[in-house]
Amino acid sequence: MSSIANIQAPSGLLADIKHRSDGDHQVFGIHLRWQIGDNQPDHGTWPPPADWNEGNAPYPHLYEVWINGEARQTVFLHWPAWNWSPSNSHWVDLGEEPDAEYRVKIRAKADGSFTPFTNEVTVAAAAAVAWSAPPKPRGAKSGADRSPRHGTMNQPRSRAAAAIRDEDQSPICAKARAENTSTTWQEVLPGADRMLADYPWNNALRYLEYRKFFEGSTVASTGNPAFAGLDLVPSADLGDWPTTRLDASAASHTFSYDYMAYHTDDTWSHRWFLTREGWDPRSGLSWEDLEPVPFLVEVQGAPREEDSTSWEFATLPTRSGRAAIVHVWGGHGGPNTPDGGNGGNTGEFFLSVCDVVFH
Repeated sequence: MSSIANIQAPSGLLADIKHRSDGDHQVFGIHLRWQIGDNQPDHGTWPPPADWNEGNAPYPHLYEVWINGEARQTVFLHWPAWNWSPSNSHWVDLGEEPDAEYRVKIRAKADGSFTPFTNEVTVAAAAAVAWSAPPKPRGAKSGADRSPRHGTMNQPRSRAAAAIRDEDQSPICAKARAENTSTTWQEVLPGADRMLADYPWNNALRYLEYRKFFEGSTVASTGNPAFAGLDLVPSADLGDWPTTRLDASAASHTFSYDYMAYHTDDTWSHRWFLTREGWDPRSGLSWEDLEPVPFLVEVQGAPREEDSTSWEFATLPTRSGRAAIVHVWGGHGGPNTPDGGNGGNTGEFFLSVCDVVFH
């Protein structure tokens, strides 16, 4: 796409707050839909939009979500040729305790320029309704490549990359290697037994359940004893985890991922969360320590034309000093289900914890 003039601008934003179950947890989100080209909000399953062109419509892939007057999230949308709903809809995570009200608007970006904002919509948590899965268009299918597996964050570098892949010689990394029983750096995940016992992928409602896997300060290991060393906390004896310095004043940031496989269907997504202000790494890392809205999201509905291992974005929250970034990547893959239910797979997710210092 050669210029911003060739890219459609979003308009007609619709939004409401919905809730859905994640094990014993109830999580909330803002369900966004908008007009893009001939693709209207809540478009039916047939026929395709008039300008769909087998998925090659001139729709933007990069969006910013603004909440209460601030840029809160960068979103990359990539859709399969047979499904137009991922090109003009998005779920904004709000966590388990949403605010009473949110004002939300979006804009798109292409060739370095932003489109105008859509209208701003106000949504209230008191009006939240249960999430229901959108209907699948005719001809829906899965195009996922699920072999081999998998990957971890490389910039900023994850604990698994530092301790396991790179064999960093810092005391805390050495101790982590001694406590881990797995040496597989690219597969920090709950493990097949836990995923078979409680599927991460909700096939009926088409969303990933991962919150239920984190109790206490076990985020870095996903609660998997094979990676227990990744939950170690900094101390006088062990020192701190190796950190990546990030320029808090930079206009944009580039993150990269070290893949062994890039899965492509509309169930697969990346999410990046940042620790809240004032987080103390010596207290461990729990899910409650994270900001509920991820600052960066990608939906992996189709292969990307550009390098599929990196993301350049601007909406990183303002921080100073020590922090952690938690990355969750997952979708409808994983072990086969015993009876072929849940679409044939349990679902799976992979997690990276990246220790950073903002300067």
